[in-house]
Amino acid sequence: MAGELSTVGSNIGLDGATGRATQTARTTYLALLSAAPTDASTLATMTEITTAGYARQSVTWTAPTGDPAETHNSNTITFGPFTADPPNVTRCALVSAASGTTGDFIAWWTLTVARDAATGDSIQYAATALSLTLD
Repeated sequence: MAGELSTVGSNIGLDGATGRATQTARTTYLALLSAAPTDASTLATMTEITTAGYARQSVTWTAPTGDPAETHNSNTITFGPFTADPPNVTRCALVSAASGTTGDFIAWWTLTVARDAATGDSIQYAATALSLTLD
């Protein structure tokens, strides 16, 4: 599923492409959301689920290819199993922090099908399920 860069994510991409600011490799994490963010959302304002058994998961990316350039998650990403019933998951977000509200909100995806997991369930994204492009 195709993602959308946030304002911060777009700025990071343009800064790196133009050389205005040096970008260094960073670990990124996927967060599960129960409502739509805006491009100006932050880690403090996005509606991340907080269910017991949930934690953000690290995600790695393929080298960009094609025209327009596109990248995909290169690892399988698994959340859970949840030890309590989470709210309906409708979106996910790429962030720069393993937890907390400091860090960058980089991009987000709307799930093709919302996921209403239950206690004991896991939510999983296969390798290459998420994509980002710049054009």
